[in-house]
Amino acid sequence: MLRLILLSVALLIPSIGFSQNKVSNSALKTNSDSPFFSDVIVSGSLNYVSSATIQLAPYSADLVERNSTLDISGGYGYSFSLRTKLFRNDLFLGVTAEFIKIQDNDAVLTLEGDTSIARIKLTESITAYPVEFTAYFNVPSFQENLNIYLGGGIGLYSGDRKRKFLNYESETISKSFGLSLVVLSGIEYYFEKNFMSFMELRFRDGEYDVKSKFPLDFVNINGVSYPLGKEINSKIFLDGLKVSFGLGYRF
Repeated sequence: MLRLILLSVALLIPSIGFSQNKVSNSALKTNSDSPFFSDVIVSGSLNYVSSATIQLAPYSADLVERNSTLDISGGYGYSFSLRTKLFRNDLFLGVTAEFIKIQDNDAVLTLEGDTSIARIKLTESITAYPVEFTAYFNVPSFQENLNIYLGGGIGLYSGDRKRKFLNYESETISKSFGLSLVVLSGIEYYFEKNFMSFMELRFRDGEYDVKSKFPLDFVNINGVSYPLGKEINSKIFLDGLKVSFGLGYRF
């Protein structure tokens, strides 16, 4: 969270400096008579999320267990955004709804029996549904049809975690959502009057909780019975960089 706050300040400092420049550009020209909540932009994008972190026992009394984590990398998803002008042409307010899935097919599940330990391959997958509310500031530009913007806001995060091995998959008992700050920057290119393509980067540390368990109390491996019925509490952090490529239309 501290990292996001510091990054927010670092991005806001240059935006303040840019706002002092009186740059004339027809695409970004400020109009003090512009109506509130107008000039709507609708967009959709395909996204890559670099990583997520699973805290394996966030409520354990043991400090070592509580700090135990698993990193998962290389997730994909899609999102839809709606932006509207806020009083002036260089300031926008937006909301983004997103779907993400990150999966690791090479995770390992360690099972402990009375006299033996078994390690078997496990598939870890997380899905997340962020909803983020952000404000955007358009940086004055010298080039027509090209727009650079900075922004930040707050996100609401929920989702699920599934673990699968052999023919068994964990069942979700309960889920809860979390909040996080969001920092973003992007670039748009208008290849026609109202159509544009864009690339965007988002930094966040969104989190949510999941409680789950496997649907059986014991599993038999090589003639040995291993307990499996324990409930699993986990906390998921969407702490990786999000890279988006998309298209939009400006009404």
